[in-house]
Amino acid sequence: MSGMLARSGRLATCLLLGLVVATVGTVMHRAIAPWGLVLGILVTLSAATFARAWEGLSGSLALAGAWFLTVLVLWQVGPGGDVLVPDIGPWGSIWILGGALAAGLPALAPASWFAD
Repeated sequence: MSGMLARSGRLATCLLLGLVVATVGTVMHRAIAPWGLVLGILVTLSAATFARAWEGLSGSLALAGAWFLTVLVLWQVGPGGDVLVPDIGPWGSIWILGGALAAGLPALAPASWFAD
């Protein structure tokens, strides 16, 4: 039972990490262009690699799913009419496509890369 509880905690941590990385990256990709974008994609790749190494494929998928859903929510027009990821413009497209690629790449890597 404690093993199942530990795994649930690790998956919840991967979900939370995906949410935080996506939120910070979405805000920073335009705030400090182009370095915020580059750093956001690198942090996303690092977090996804960490999740894959720590919890395996399920951790990687949890992080990628949380990342994608968070960016999707932040992409919408806010209550005041603000948009964090504009539809037109290279920074938003690069953030969404590059970040999704960075979040998904560790899930496609061979399991032997993450074995002890």
